[in-house]
Amino acid sequence: MKPAAAVVAAVGIEVVMRRVFCGFLGLACLMPLAAHAAGGVRSHTRPTNPGGTSVTQSEASALTLTLTEASLRPIQAWVRASGTLDPSGKIVTSVIRGPEGGYVKVGQRIRCFSLATRAQMHQGRVTDVSVQADRVVVRAIMADQLPNDGSRYLVEIVADRGEYLSVPNVSIIEEGDRHVVYVQRQPGRYEPRDVQAGIQGELYTQILGGLAAGEQVVSIGSFFIDADTKLKSPSASAGAMAGMDHSSMPGMGSTK
Repeated sequence: MKPAAAVVAAVGIEVVMRRVFCGFLGLACLMPLAAHAAGGVRSHTRPTNPGGTSVTQSEASALTLTLTEASLRPIQAWVRASGTLDPSGKIVTSVIRGPEGGYVKVGQRIRCFSLATRAQMHQGRVTDVSVQADRVVVRAIMADQLPNDGSRYLVEIVADRGEYLSVPNVSIIEEGDRHVVYVQRQPGRYEPRDVQAGIQGELYTQILGGLAAGEQVVSIGSFFIDADTKLKSPSASAGAMAGMDHSSMPGMGSTK
């Protein structure tokens, strides 16, 4: 009979050896899976068509993907300023500094909101525009009488900048000095296009070049399309593989 201490030692060694053996066996099984997973990542990030990206009908529905036609339309800028009300409650006067003052013309629509309540909107028309040194003084007559309780008003003047070929502001993705839109090549297929942007209004931006009237561009959902395209680009694929933490993969720990 072996002494008790020797038996315990023998059992301990056997347990350790079994664990080591199981570890090597598990490693041998996991290495092919890791290689398959890495191949799956490469397959997913490799672009099928570098010229654009595709979106299924179900994805488009989930994203509420919206297309808008590049076309001639009025571009409006909303010039905002504070306003004071005269004793009659019908005339609002605003002082505008900077280049926005040059957009304001007689006859343009004006909206007023009381800073006290901010709930009710009052409408009127610009009746007088006066340039005084570095400022523009604007007077407008309101359609109804405003409460003359000493409150100040927020004024929004709807300034028409003209009619131009344009797309929605949300269609344009800014990347440094570049302006990119996604054009529908065919249903479910979109390609990035560099455009020259001009006047930016409250809702639409003038297009000076890169698009023709009638072309369909992505408006709502453009950032999803852009992200999907970048994920499928060769540089994104290389970056993803280079940035993988190999130390967390079986058999690829540090050799230090």
